[in-house]
Amino acid sequence: MAPRSNFMGDLAIMANGAASAFGGVREEVDNLIRQRIERSLNTHGLVTREEFDALRTRHEALAARLTFLESTEWPKAESQDKSTAEAKETPKRKRATKKSIK
Repeated sequence: MAPRSNFMGDLAIMANGAASAFGGVREEVDNLIRQRIERSLNTHGLVTREEFDALRTRHEALAARLTFLESTEWPKAESQDKSTAEAKETPKRKRATKKSIK
């Protein structure tokens, strides 16, 4: 009976090795497919969901910051713009254009 149990053990080890090898092949195929899909999406100008969510989060944060800045500094900036605009208004001279003689 010893040779038979040895055969079964060897067969189990070989099956285990084959299963792990096929698992590695499956992972490689998944990685290749993912890379090709990402490359195709990038050539068409599309983004992944993660990139979209990150960009949306940044946009929302900037929009909130802009709203806050407008609510706190808008009247101050408007009054400063008027005072600087009045100071900058000086008469402008028209330049005489020179015509070249042929």
